Amino acid sequence: MSYLTAFCNITTDLQAIVSDIDRYDRKRVLISNWTVPSSNLYRLHNTGYIENLYKDGLELTKVSDTPNADNEFKYNEASDFVDVFLASSSISAFNSSVCEAGQDWEDLKTRVVKEQADHMRSYLNRPVYKRGNSNYQGASGRPYDFIIIRCNALLACADLVRSQDMQQSLLLEEQVLGDDGMLTKLKSREYVMWNETSFRSESGVIREVSVNANSTGYIEDVKMDGPPSTDYDEVRVIISSAGTFAPGTASTVKYDVFTKNDTGLKRHKSVDAETMNGDYQSLAYGASIRFQAGVYTVSDEWSVTFQSDEIQIGTVRSGQIYR
Repeated sequence: MSYLTAFCNITTDLQAIVSDIDRYDRKRVLISNWTVPSSNLYRLHNTGYIENLYKDGLELTKVSDTPNADNEFKYNEASDFVDVFLASSSISAFNSSVCEAGQDWEDLKTRVVKEQADHMRSYLNRPVYKRGNSNYQGASGRPYDFIIIRCNALLACADLVRSQDMQQSLLLEEQVLGDDGMLTKLKSREYVMWNETSFRSESGVIREVSVNANSTGYIEDVKMDGPPSTDYDEVRVIISSAGTFAPGTASTVKYDVFTKNDTGLKRHKSVDAETMNGDYQSLAYGASIRFQAGVYTVSDEWSVTFQSDEIQIGTVRSGQIYR
């Protein structure tokens, strides 16, 4: 993963934080005191560094030699002046124009979000991994956790507005780096990222893999009798016999459970055609599942992902007691 990679985009993610972020493009108006050193060439002294030049909103063309075509400009850093070539104008017309020095807005935003992403990596001091597979990206369909995207956007906006509104900049940073900030809580592991072990991951995370549009039933709960007896597995639950599971009627719905083996995930059938009964029933690794009443279709499939720290044997651990 490149350390130049940003977590947020430079458009909607930034606008979600500061709706008028585009007015903070860092352009500055130049004093209109142009001179004419030669025909069609206009010069302004004491401008300060100019990366990009805009005349009445139009971005002029930067050149390395003396400007000699319409709307070309060159900034002379040693003498601190800028020359602009205009084929048909006058000194009075040029001095009536609004000239601004600044950076390309897209380039500026791109650089800032990358810098702040690097800032986040240094602050967290642990890896931030990308989810390339769209099946695992959740409702947002984004490759990074929402908290990572939002923190990157907040810090980028704080940097962009700082030169014009220091108070707003500090308020934005506080949401990320303050005592109750999102990145502060992520650093202290009050929040966790998608790939990290948590109580939730140890308890089994349920996801739909493939469910028929006519199906209404689903896995309602996972119950653990202790820490899962695996470091990682993506257990698959698949309906093998269809039907309607409802209170007061004999169930015809059956399900299979597949776990990993030495050759990969979903390779070993650990539960074969168990009849759904509404109670906590067999799953894997000391866990049980309970199904909700509803319609089930053959090949409806869910994954229950378990991820835990190393399995500790002969040590005292806390856990939920069930009666």
